[in-house]
Amino acid sequence: MEELFFSLFSQSPGTDSGTQVALYSLSAVLSVIACFMLAHRNDLGWWAQILSAFAGPLVIAMQYDMMLLLYGIPALLIGVFGLWRFSRFEFQGKFTRKVTRAPLTVGSAVLALLGVAALTAAHMGEMLSTGFIFTPGTSTIWISFITEAVVLISFALIACGIRLGWLTMAAAAAVYVATLFNNNPAFALLGVWVFMVIAAVYGFFSWRNLPIRDEQPQVA
Repeated sequence: MEELFFSLFSQSPGTDSGTQVALYSLSAVLSVIACFMLAHRNDLGWWAQILSAFAGPLVIAMQYDMMLLLYGIPALLIGVFGLWRFSRFEFQGKFTRKVTRAPLTVGSAVLALLGVAALTAAHMGEMLSTGFIFTPGTSTIWISFITEAVVLISFALIACGIRLGWLTMAAAAAVYVATLFNNNPAFALLGVWVFMVIAAVYGFFSWRNLPIRDEQPQVA
């Protein structure tokens, strides 16, 4: 069992780093499940994303560093926002919604960029306040935190029916995979993020035939 754990997470079982990598991997698995469900406009996908925030950022924050709640709580709220936003669409079956597509406007793009910046800064936590993140050799941390933030903001775009959110998620996940691949990654974490790319591309094509939203308000 110890050998299997090390093979999957590149860490020894029982260590703090091993536990954190395992939790991040579980969180990513739940996000992948969320993507496949949301590709079919299924409300349960948002519950999977909410569980993803609990399994990863929130548990790690409460167990190791409460400062990470600055990142974990917004990550949780994005899932809650998606659940609320989908509730504005009519049902099409038991859990499926009649989602309509909306364009990416200048305003939503600016809000998305601000959200990425805020989530990245929150994830850095003490590394930002102490200035460590600006020291040489931290480029991998920058890339991983920014791409994780883009994935979360992409969920918010998807919640609003913006199909382009699937492409931004796929691109960010692909960059994250490339970053992991060049830094002796945990096999499980790398594999899950590869599936994240696949799930995001699948979601993009699954939404191609959705009707375009008109100017009439959606009725819950």
